[in-house]
Amino acid sequence: MFPCSAIRAQILAVACKEWRLLSRNLHGLSALFLMPAIFVLVMSFTLKNTLTAKVDLPVAGWVQEDTTPFATQWAREWQARHPGPRFASRQALQQALATRQVEAGVVVRAPLLDPASGRPDSRQLEMWLGNRVAPAAAARLRAELSFSLLQAQMKRAAAEAGPFAGVLLDSASGGDLLAADSGVAVRYLYEIESGRRMTAVQQSVPAWLIFGMFFVVIPIAGVLIQERNEGTLARLATQQVSSFAILGGKLLAFIVLNWVQLGFMLLVGRWLVPWLGGDALSLAIAPGWFLLMVLATSTAAVGLALLIASGTRNFEHAAALGGGLNVVLGAIAGVMVPRVLMPPAMQTFSAWSPMGWALDGMQSVFLGTPSAGEILPRAGLLFAFALACLLGSGWLLRRPAN
Repeated sequence: MFPCSAIRAQILAVACKEWRLLSRNLHGLSALFLMPAIFVLVMSFTLKNTLTAKVDLPVAGWVQEDTTPFATQWAREWQARHPGPRFASRQALQQALATRQVEAGVVVRAPLLDPASGRPDSRQLEMWLGNRVAPAAAARLRAELSFSLLQAQMKRAAAEAGPFAGVLLDSASGGDLLAADSGVAVRYLYEIESGRRMTAVQQSVPAWLIFGMFFVVIPIAGVLIQERNEGTLARLATQQVSSFAILGGKLLAFIVLNWVQLGFMLLVGRWLVPWLGGDALSLAIAPGWFLLMVLATSTAAVGLALLIASGTRNFEHAAALGGGLNVVLGAIAGVMVPRVLMPPAMQTFSAWSPMGWALDGMQSVFLGTPSAGEILPRAGLLFAFALACLLGSGWLLRRPAN
């Protein structure tokens, strides 16, 4: 039997040995301390004031189809408090939403007053929303529209009642002043353009598609590091195979893998989610713009993965660095927390994330009618990022092993 003092000494010696090994493992320590710290900072600023900040009304354009005195007076009073442009037609308002000239729109259909009861019917109001309006801002706009309409009817009832206004209004509830089952109809720009209902899966799938594609770093690191350790890269170099040929072959192979992964995830959203009771992903999208964004995103994802794998010497380091970096980039880009919930400073900062470029382009494809002005700049940034990563990977592969 070992004496207790000897066991304690052995435990302490083994612990000291582990601490010395850890002190030499800078990649592991960075994954253990630096990445969580960065993630805490990013998420703290991303969610800053989300629960406590005052929610501003989105800038709303107006289309007034009811020109009666009541509707005109109500619209004039609303716009005196909340200025917003007027549009001559629904088509003009839709174009303003698509170009983000306004964040929301209000369509006043005729007749605003219910012919049978003479009371305002908020169902005659349509609230149009851009695809990126924060839910809290949309909820406030809808509530304020209903409340403003109620106030207008109270003033109208008071004017008609004359000296008995106080008694009549005291005996009337909000339900007596507005038509029964009233409620402002809400339509997103995606619904207006496509004729389909906006669903959670249509909004979330583009984000998680991109996030999953960037995790190609795990298989790439495994292959590249194994080839380096087994001498495969050295043998290829003796046969005059350039490092850029090696990287080009891996880029092509893993882009194809990325596309298989993408197809699998689309099938999950299209078939598995509705089979489990959710909404089905709509694939009625512009195929050309979609393929361009997929190619740009997968090229950037594989390029970043090759850069990380080329700069690390074992799989554990590459997996820790690549996984942590992807989580941070995803948090900044708006994958985990929608960008509309971020403070303005964080929204500006998120525009510098490669995942953010990919997310903007993919959301344009899945949530509307994308244009060259929306897709080409983001695809160009992703291709440029991929090129920079490949150049860095080639330089790292040519370095002599330590």
